[in-house]
Amino acid sequence: MKEFLPFIIVGTVTGSLYGLAGLGLVLTYRTSGVFNFAHGALAAASAYGFYTLHFNMHLPWPVALLIAVGVFGGVGGVLLERLSRGLTGVRTATIIVATIGLLLFLQGFLYWRYGLARRNFPDFLPTKTAFTVLEVTVSWAQIINVAVGTASFVALFLFLRRTRLGVSMRAVVSAPDLLGLAGTSPVRIRVISWVIGCSFAALTGILISPTLVGIDAILLTALVVQAFGAVAIGRFQSLPLTYLGGIAIGILAAVAQKQFLKPPLNGISSVTPFLVLIAVLLITPARKLPVGVGRLAGTARRGLRLPPAVSAGAALAAVVGLVALPQLVGNRLPIYGSALAFVVLFLSLSFLTQVSGQISLAHSAFLAIGAVTMSHLTVESYGATGSGNLGKVAGTGIPWAVALLGAGAVTALVGAVLALPAMRTTGVYLALVTFGFGLLMDNVLSPSGLMFGGTSQAGRRVLRPDFGPFHPGSDKSVYYAILAVVLICCAVLSALRRARLGRYLRGMADSPTALTTLGLGVNTTRLIVFSVSAFFAGIAGALFATQTSPVTAFSFNVTNSLLYLTILIVAATVAGFVTSAFVAAALLVVVPAYLSSITFEVQSMLFGLAALLAAVVSDGRVDWGSIAARFRSRLASAATASEERRAHGPVTARVEGAEA
Repeated sequence: MKEFLPFIIVGTVTGSLYGLAGLGLVLTYRTSGVFNFAHGALAAASAYGFYTLHFNMHLPWPVALLIAVGVFGGVGGVLLERLSRGLTGVRTATIIVATIGLLLFLQGFLYWRYGLARRNFPDFLPTKTAFTVLEVTVSWAQIINVAVGTASFVALFLFLRRTRLGVSMRAVVSAPDLLGLAGTSPVRIRVISWVIGCSFAALTGILISPTLVGIDAILLTALVVQAFGAVAIGRFQSLPLTYLGGIAIGILAAVAQKQFLKPPLNGISSVTPFLVLIAVLLITPARKLPVGVGRLAGTARRGLRLPPAVSAGAALAAVVGLVALPQLVGNRLPIYGSALAFVVLFLSLSFLTQVSGQISLAHSAFLAIGAVTMSHLTVESYGATGSGNLGKVAGTGIPWAVALLGAGAVTALVGAVLALPAMRTTGVYLALVTFGFGLLMDNVLSPSGLMFGGTSQAGRRVLRPDFGPFHPGSDKSVYYAILAVVLICCAVLSALRRARLGRYLRGMADSPTALTTLGLGVNTTRLIVFSVSAFFAGIAGALFATQTSPVTAFSFNVTNSLLYLTILIVAATVAGFVTSAFVAAALLVVVPAYLSSITFEVQSMLFGLAALLAAVVSDGRVDWGSIAARFRSRLASAATASEERRAHGPVTARVEGAEA
């Protein structure tokens, strides 16, 4: 017991802060129905604000704390309430993308303002020893952290139970209309809830920062995201269970850090909250989880549709342009090869999200599995020279096309396993489960020898296609091989979307109950769509590895899945199924390559703003067909007026001259 005591104490302190952040999440989700993925980014922004006020401007820490919490809690709460109110009735995927967009914007802004390097965040609370337990010292800072978390929980619990305003907050969830008839504004109640929730996030970010070696935006965001597990223990509605769950998760993660010291198991402590989250969501009946404001549906139909002849002509012109592209871009051709690989990824994600209404934040993991499988199937061994560089790499003899299908098949099996939670969870809960799976891949499986841990620092190599007209030494040859696969994938997925399976998926997105009454298995349909989506995501990973070989784990970070979904929703706002995949790939790969003068942090801010804008205008709330019709009508009216002026202008001039 004595050897575990230091970890239990540290886990209790950090777990108390996880519980504090979780309280804010539960409160805002209960009152607005919007689960805030940007909760950790708000905590990071508040921590940087406190850093500026206290360490740079030398304000006393209590004053800096009050200002940072007040600004980010008050202003952030008001803005987020307005955003959540504008998202009522849209798809769950759109709501998730809106909060992810805010996350990307805040992270980009913090990097732009403070730089990419980690900053030392000294202790501002007293660190002197308060008492000793079995030769383990407990500092005053640790006691204060636990006391703040406990006091915040007790105060919020009593506030919701004993005050009229607190009772109104509880009532706004189930009967907002009746609350309005009673003379209490539901909007005002939600604003107060968001202010309290954001204040808890801000306080968590400030208190947890001194426990880190150094702070940066992504690290702080990821750390506060650990509160998701505490929220799951509280079933997204119970404040006592959420706070106690945060402490339990903190202790479990700290003990796991002691027990698992060697890679790849040393990453288990980082994913402990999400392992708990997945377990809770799998054993909790869906009826016992609160329902958010989002609706489960596929893509909203747009009013603007091109005639078939025009669409066919545009598709043919696009194919001709892609074939002629190597003659136009010169040495930038590998960029376009990588973009084509991501076209397949976005098609697979769109087939899952835009057609069937399911949500996945694990497609970066699917991409990694496809790339690694392609490496295993095409490369037999890694020859390291004495200088540490890779020597000659032997091939397995498996044809490149067969290995490509094998990469898709292996990834499809993993997708089928991930479909099991999809049979029990939907909406934001499915998003959280898939994100947890991505974290498990990123922190535990990816460093293992099965994936990237058993290779040299150069990463996994993949042999290029070497058959028929395709030669591995030519970038053009590789580009055309990838292009051929991409065109086949576009045709296959478009055909599946129009076939009976596509109709089943759209029916499942709009009304799973109606699909069941027709004798069709919803669970079987979900299993199929996850497997199909994962298959093509694995193909995309194999194509990406073929183009950029060697590949490392850095290319498949779990946070990329958030970016993929965000960019896809932005592109799908103005484009169709296939076109949106090409637009998304261009936004992700091609545009940043040409705008190299625009830094990473500015790009993150732009992507975040684009996601927020797309959430506002998506899901049919902007009738693009009517806008186009009005635009054409104005053009026609202007042309008619111009013709009339040309026809009657000289006559008018003669009449005016005669009168003169």
